[in-house]
Amino acid sequence: MVDLSGVGCMIEGIGLKKVFKFGILSSKAVVAVDGVNIRVGECETVALVGESGSGKSTLGKILLMLIKPDAGRVIFDGKDLTKLKGRELRKIRAEMQLIPQHPDEALDPRWRIYDSIAEPLRIHKLVSSRTEEENIVFELIKAVGLKEEHLERYPHELSGGELQRAVIARALALNPKFIVCDEPTSMLDISTQASIVRLLMDMQRKFGMSYLFITHDLELARVIADRILVMNGGKIVGEWQR
Repeated sequence: MVDLSGVGCMIEGIGLKKVFKFGILSSKAVVAVDGVNIRVGECETVALVGESGSGKSTLGKILLMLIKPDAGRVIFDGKDLTKLKGRELRKIRAEMQLIPQHPDEALDPRWRIYDSIAEPLRIHKLVSSRTEEENIVFELIKAVGLKEEHLERYPHELSGGELQRAVIARALALNPKFIVCDEPTSMLDISTQASIVRLLMDMQRKFGMSYLFITHDLELARVIADRILVMNGGKIVGEWQR
């Protein structure tokens, strides 16, 4: 076990459990997350590796409170999220973001890239004028390596790498403290994967975020992570420091 006593805690899951039930006449229960304890420190990248179906994505969504756990607690920045509801929880969620595996599914196909990136700013009422909104959006696309011309395009007009950069810009719009990166490079070619990984590492150095990086690629985990957790059958079964 790695000694984390000197690292401030950004988010912690304690005794997390999630059971999914399927079927109507004959209900079948699947334990996706089974009594998991997990901790991500400030400015730390923790890689969560495991086979498909091991519970990685479910655990990530529980930490973001996109899925409510059946048992356990999620402590984020000192607050117990499992006790929060409504507006109070939505406010905290602004500090936690998801970069999904399929960027095309994260963006509305009817919207220009500009509107997709600006949407979080509008929802949380963080800008008071169109000029202020534009300035923030332009800074975001510059940070992730897109050009202003990309803002006028629709998702189907961008490459996979450009789409993922747009999704990253959207995630950064709210200055989050914690991001779950759920297989963010698995659908990309090798060269594009490398550029996205470098971008994520650069963004962490620049903005000081914490990452939970979900992947099935152990070699990638060794490159990007400070610690590696191995998940199998809904449990954390191993932990290593890079």
